[in-house]
Amino acid sequence: MGRQNSPVRPSGRFGFQPVGGMVEPDGHSQWGPILGLPMNMAYAYGTLRAEDGTYWWPIRGAYESVSRRMHLSEARDAVDFVWAPEGEACDVGPVETEKRDGWTGTWRADGSPVLATNGPEFRWTEPGFLDVHGELVGPAIQFFMPDAAEPLVYTSRLFRGTGTIKGQPVRGLFFHDSMHMPADQDFIRSAYITDLQAAWVAFATEFEDGTVHAGHLVWGTEGFDILLIHRTDGEPIVLRDIDVAVRIVDDYPVEVRYSGGGETWIWTAHPQCYRDPIRADLPEGHRRIQGWVVRAGETRRPVATEALMETYNGRLTDVLM
Repeated sequence: MGRQNSPVRPSGRFGFQPVGGMVEPDGHSQWGPILGLPMNMAYAYGTLRAEDGTYWWPIRGAYESVSRRMHLSEARDAVDFVWAPEGEACDVGPVETEKRDGWTGTWRADGSPVLATNGPEFRWTEPGFLDVHGELVGPAIQFFMPDAAEPLVYTSRLFRGTGTIKGQPVRGLFFHDSMHMPADQDFIRSAYITDLQAAWVAFATEFEDGTVHAGHLVWGTEGFDILLIHRTDGEPIVLRDIDVAVRIVDDYPVEVRYSGGGETWIWTAHPQCYRDPIRADLPEGHRRIQGWVVRAGETRRPVATEALMETYNGRLTDVLM
């Protein structure tokens, strides 16, 4: 259900109401200041599959001067992900963020890229077990949180990826996201994680006719809501005034419906579950589970999807189905 925000707040604070849209996806700007805010951290994450059905959902973060942890979520015979030991043992250490030979990103001391882009392409390497190349799909999605205490610019680009994981050829869809905040702040410890985020999914759905729908569907407390969708077969969709309805089974979301402006977009959990291990470093009630997103009434068959829904269940009590 929708909510009414209080019309009176302290100067410079707007109830965490984002403004967003599509921007030119040059990629290099994701590493430098945007609206005067330096890059706080960057992430690559997404769905990559091998021909034998092995399913990986890797995620790697990086600050400007040090890499962040790597998780390699892996599903083979079981229906849920486990964290593969290669990811848990991955290096976390000093990096340099700069432009080298037309590529901007974070670089290890040996010169290999952790995460890097030249604009239309992306490189992601984890020595010994992951080497992925991405080709850009569509524009970048960006939203800005005008807040005096914790301003945030969030940018996300989608790539069609190919490469190898643990020696196996893989392909799929993955995102490169960057968060820009004041230099003395950390996105992971910000209000966006500790208080606001309730149901957030970055999704990409490719249909058998080649059409791609992709975007971010965000629902949170204090008006932290936005729906941003790029479509190769239509105009982009940007909505701020949205309603959400969530169904939870056995402590995990199985359906989330985002509605507004005459549009309804539905995230549905994968029938094999693909639940991610619970992270102890995030607030209580945090859950992640894979699925897919389609517009209500869609009849085309998806052939490739990425849609790991991330919820904080205690923040969804007012919108449960």
